[in-house]
Amino acid sequence: MVALQFGAISVECCNVPMTNSDSLNLVVVDDDEEVRTALRRLLRALGHQVRTFASAEEFEASPVTADCLIVDLRLPGLNGFELRERLRLRGSSTPIVFITGDGGPSPNDTSVHAGTPSLAKPFDESELTAAVRQAMSATHQTAP
Repeated sequence: MVALQFGAISVECCNVPMTNSDSLNLVVVDDDEEVRTALRRLLRALGHQVRTFASAEEFEASPVTADCLIVDLRLPGLNGFELRERLRLRGSSTPIVFITGDGGPSPNDTSVHAGTPSLAKPFDESELTAAVRQAMSATHQTAP
């Protein structure tokens, strides 16, 4: 059992080994170091490869590829919405899950999120896993 408590993130999950076919390359972009650490530990415990970045600009400067991005909406500098738009303008179809701790736009506000799954902090492992699956499924359905 993995139990983590960092700031707005409180998660418990079973540390069940996953097969290589379930392993994803995930990127977390959040300015809160405690959130990055908690998500990195959780996602690695679930069998995923994880890279973390403190800002959208730091992520953009890195030559990293990902199966899915987990991005805080409220980042200093370039925010989550702006990062998503810049990636789309460059032709990226990488799935994105938005996370927010300040209440920001409602996770159900489809006019703002444009179908991007969103989670309000705190969230649990099952909610995060479901959001990543939803983002990846939606991206694969709309890919040419």
